[in-house]
Amino acid sequence: MRERQQGFTLIELMVVVAIVAVLLAAGVMSLGSRDNQQQRQQWTQTQSILQMACDQAAFNQQIYLVSVSAKGLEAFYRQQGEWLPAKMHKVSWREETEVSWQLDETLQEAWALPEQGWLCWPSGVVSEGEIQMQLPTVDSTGSVQVLRWDEGLNFEFED
Repeated sequence: MRERQQGFTLIELMVVVAIVAVLLAAGVMSLGSRDNQQQRQQWTQTQSILQMACDQAAFNQQIYLVSVSAKGLEAFYRQQGEWLPAKMHKVSWREETEVSWQLDETLQEAWALPEQGWLCWPSGVVSEGEIQMQLPTVDSTGSVQVLRWDEGLNFEFED
């Protein structure tokens, strides 16, 4: 009489391991594309608030400010020497990103800006700027992405 074997064969175990590996790979890839999609959305929102502030500056013939901070971007307009919040959607940075920026710091003093930022003039000209975001990666080295624009609000993206 033959004794019945208990447990799994090596082939059965290898098939299960292969299936789990494929599922994990698909999961990691979908998370990566989700992060990329969120990052693209972040850049689109950044471009939108800058464009909207400059459009409003030209339309209303007022100076607009797109202020930048560790929390995100917010728009203001200047009326009778005071900076008032503009009715525009604010842009908040994702928590896991490190954000830095370059701007003309002499504007802060010259225009008594409430916060650091970029000015949009009624003529349609904007102060040049740059925003850098360091995104965490799987290997924890971080990936730096840069968004730049010139006075004509022509955007350049660097990955």
